[in-house]
Amino acid sequence: MIRPKLPGIGRSGRTAAHGWVQLSFDAPRTSIGYDRGLRVDGIDLWLDPHVRRPVAYVSHGHSDHCRAHGHAYVTAETADFYRLRTGRSALTILHPGVPMAMGTHEVELFPAGHVLGSSQARVRDLGTGQVIVYTGDFKLRASHTLPTAPILKCDTLVMECTYGAPRYRFPPTEQVIGDLLEWVGATLSDGAVPVVCGYALGKAQEAMAILARAGHAVAIHPSVAPYAATYVKHGVDLGEYTVLPEGREWLTGAAAGAVVVCPPHLVKSLPAATPDVRVVVLTGWAVDGGAPWRRNGPRALPLSDHAGFDDLMEYVSGAAPRIVYTVHGNGGFAAHLRRQGIEAVHLGQ
Repeated sequence: MIRPKLPGIGRSGRTAAHGWVQLSFDAPRTSIGYDRGLRVDGIDLWLDPHVRRPVAYVSHGHSDHCRAHGHAYVTAETADFYRLRTGRSALTILHPGVPMAMGTHEVELFPAGHVLGSSQARVRDLGTGQVIVYTGDFKLRASHTLPTAPILKCDTLVMECTYGAPRYRFPPTEQVIGDLLEWVGATLSDGAVPVVCGYALGKAQEAMAILARAGHAVAIHPSVAPYAATYVKHGVDLGEYTVLPEGREWLTGAAAGAVVVCPPHLVKSLPAATPDVRVVVLTGWAVDGGAPWRRNGPRALPLSDHAGFDDLMEYVSGAAPRIVYTVHGNGGFAAHLRRQGIEAVHLGQ
């Protein structure tokens, strides 16, 4: 086993929260640095940095990844979300499966299965042939709106591990969809308004597609509309839907029999809007009982756009890296890998 040189990393295998940390192999040398984002030696490009950088690759369009960088490398779909989030248009579009030479390296993007346009980055050192894969936020499970993410062979794997504990084994997607549709049907039969909550980008569109294919009329909160329109622009079939009006009484615009889709931050205001509303939240934290919604809150179902524990283990097994670096989560997944004899380090956030 090749031991990594990890200045700044303590006995726990976890880096300091901030500050430059050089990450490398002894031989053959492949080196990346971490400082609230990743930077590859020999290439003037940051990978998903959490702060503004002169040049950065942005893996997808969620707000915590869309910083107003000097110049951003993105997929075509992420470009639309990036402009929407930041108002900036200094972009280079990379097409998945088409490698681009950057200095001494070659960069190629692949689907990540997270939200529309989300990508993984494979970075190959043209001199040594060493390969780094950065997954970004990803999942391997099938989706109604996205291509499936491939597992990429590599020497160094940097992966997102939000759900890195063994208890986060998500049930089969079709089972969760069945539970959702059963709940919607029961709510409508009782004459109540079913409100399905998911993030405005990603989860909301997945819910829209599921509901439309099941034959339900769908109405969406206006904050979801620009993201839904972008999905449709890029050829994703979300079915027919109506956009509810702006303002405090937006829910009253829902037609009888329609299923409402809205972001989860509106959950607390919904019961006050009408007494005949029932809410379900789509979140991976439902495996823990719904996390922030578990106490006296609405029902939660474990439909997640992130990798669960089984996805993470499958990816590591298929990628067969020499070393794994994990981001997000609490470091537990890296510790689990080390117990399996796999070299792994958690990078602090």
